[in-house]
Amino acid sequence: MGCSGAFAERTLNFDLNLGAWSVVLMGMELDAFLQGLSRLSSADLLSVAAAIDAAHSTAADEVEAWEDMMCIDDCLRRNGRSRVAARAAHDAVQAVRHATAHVGPTEAALDNTVVTHVAREAALFARALVAGEGADSAVAHLIAEWGPITAAA
Repeated sequence: MGCSGAFAERTLNFDLNLGAWSVVLMGMELDAFLQGLSRLSSADLLSVAAAIDAAHSTAADEVEAWEDMMCIDDCLRRNGRSRVAARAAHDAVQAVRHATAHVGPTEAALDNTVVTHVAREAALFARALVAGEGADSAVAHLIAEWGPITAAA
């Protein structure tokens, strides 16, 4: 796995569906991602958590996830974007918290472990989105992890 390529050409086409909430991650920016997160229903959150679990089902998946995280950290340091990334991660967690706080009365309550799992991955993805040049391979892997979600950004 490498950390090469121009992050600026974020033209990844990824169309996912979660019922009424669908998003297309194509050149997605952080604001669109955060807005999408804050609108997730409990069913959406459960679906995202299941997709994340599926993306981490083998030892090879875990190694790839670790490599992605190291790639993102390296790019953040190299591009001087660590503070921006910290803020992006915080905002992503807050967006997930907002979504869980506004779960409708007819929706099932969520287990804290599901919320925590989704929030952690959302924070990592937000960090990747702002990492800058060199993080494109990590962004591509993380987009695949968010498989069942998409945003009509």
